[in-house]
Amino acid sequence: MAFVLRFAKTIRNNWKKSTVFGSAVAYGVSYSKEKYEIKQLMRYYCTEASRYGDVKIGQNQRTPKVIVLLNPAANRKDSEEDFQNYCEPILHLAGFEVDIVKTDSEGHARRYVEELATLPDALIVGGGDGTLSEAVSGMKRRADGSQCPIGVLPLGRTNTMARKLFAAEGAKHSDLENVRTMANAAYAVIAGKKEKKDVMRIEVLPSVADETPPEKPVYALGTLQWGAFRDILALRDKYWYTASLRDYTAFLFNAFDGGHTWNCKARLAYTEPCTGCSNCYRDLDEQWAVKKQQEQQPRRWWSMFVPRSKTPPKTDYTKIVNEKCSVRHEIEIDPSELVIKTQNVDDTGTETVEQPERNESKLQLVVGEQVDSGFGFISESWSRLRQRKYFECPSKATEGVISARTIELLPERLKVEETDPDLYYSIDNEAYEVRPVRVTLVPKAIEVFTF
Repeated sequence: MAFVLRFAKTIRNNWKKSTVFGSAVAYGVSYSKEKYEIKQLMRYYCTEASRYGDVKIGQNQRTPKVIVLLNPAANRKDSEEDFQNYCEPILHLAGFEVDIVKTDSEGHARRYVEELATLPDALIVGGGDGTLSEAVSGMKRRADGSQCPIGVLPLGRTNTMARKLFAAEGAKHSDLENVRTMANAAYAVIAGKKEKKDVMRIEVLPSVADETPPEKPVYALGTLQWGAFRDILALRDKYWYTASLRDYTAFLFNAFDGGHTWNCKARLAYTEPCTGCSNCYRDLDEQWAVKKQQEQQPRRWWSMFVPRSKTPPKTDYTKIVNEKCSVRHEIEIDPSELVIKTQNVDDTGTETVEQPERNESKLQLVVGEQVDSGFGFISESWSRLRQRKYFECPSKATEGVISARTIELLPERLKVEETDPDLYYSIDNEAYEVRPVRVTLVPKAIEVFTF
C-alpha cells in the first residue's frame, strides 16, 4: 500500500513527465499490436497461397505467367517496398511465374503494354490510378486487339478502383487495413475471379486548321476532373513540411488565390445512355473484337478434334433502332468544378436528372456550382478530404448528375500563347492539358480481377 501511495505521489508531482511517458508507452503498445496483427494477417494469406500452389503442382497444371508493371515512384516511393512485403510473397507462394517491370518515366507503362509482343496470362498493375490508366490505354491501343485480365494492386497514393474492389466497407484508414487491401488484391489474382469493367475513351477533337495526324485516345477507368479542387490538390506536396496535414494546408493557403481554375466555362454536348443500337454498336461491340481477331488466326491441324466451347449468340446491334441515341443535348456551363466519371467509382448519392435502367452502362456528368466564398470552399474541400473522396462528385451540383453515353467538352479558355497559364484536366489523377475532348463510354471493355 505504501508503494502505491509513493507511486501516486510521484505521478502527481511530475505530471508533465508522466504524461509524456504514458503517451509514449501507449503509442508503443498500439504500434506493436498493429505490427503483430499485420504479421498474423500476412501469415494467413501466405498459407492460403501456398495451399493453392501445392494443389496446382499436384495436378501438374501449367505455371501461370504474370507481368507486374510496378511504378517505384508511386506513393512517395513506398510502392516497391509495399509490393515486396505484402504482394510479391503471395504470388510466388501460389506458384506464379512473376516478371517485374519497373516503370521509369511518364507513359512507360502505356508504351510497354502497347508494344508487348505477347501478352501474359495476367497483367498486374502496381501503382495508383494513373499507372492503371496508362496500362489500360496501352492494352486498348494494341494493333492486334489482344487483351488479358488485369490485376490492380493499390500501391499508389490514390487507388480509387482498387479500394472499391478490395477494401473492407466502412473500415477505418490504418496500416492494417492498407495491408489487408493489398493482400486482397494480390490474392484476387490467384483466385481468378474476374469482372468486366467499363472504360471511357478520351479523344482530342481536331481543329479545322490542325493538319497533324489525330492523337491516340487515352482510356480511363475512373474520372475526368477539371477545376479548382483538382488544381489545389495537385499542390499538396509543396507543403511537405506539414506532414499528414499537407492536403488541408494546400487548400488553406490557396483557397483565395485567383490563379487556379475557378471558372470552368465551356460548352457541353452529350447524348443519352444506350444499351446498343445501329448508331453506337461500334463502341458497344468492342468486346467482340478480340474474339474476331482470334478466329482469323490460322488454326492447327489437330484443332478440328477439339470441341468448341458454346458462346452466347451475338446481338446484331445494326438492326436495333434507338432514335434518342443520336440526339445531342447542349448546355453552357460556368462552374468551379466539373466531373465526368464511370460507374467504377463510388456514387455520392446525388440525385440524378434522368435515371436509366440499372443494367445500363453510363457516364455520369456532374456540373458543380460557383464558389461563393473562400471559407466555404475550404470547408467543403476539407470535408471531402476527411471522407477520402478526392475524385468523387462535389456534394452540390447545379445540373444534378446527368447520365450520358458520349460527352463533348469544349472549354472556352485555352492556352494559346507561351505566356498563358497552364490549364490541366485530371484523368485518373494524371494531368493532361485542357483541350476540346470527346469522352465516349466503352462498356465492359476490360477484365479486372475482383475479390
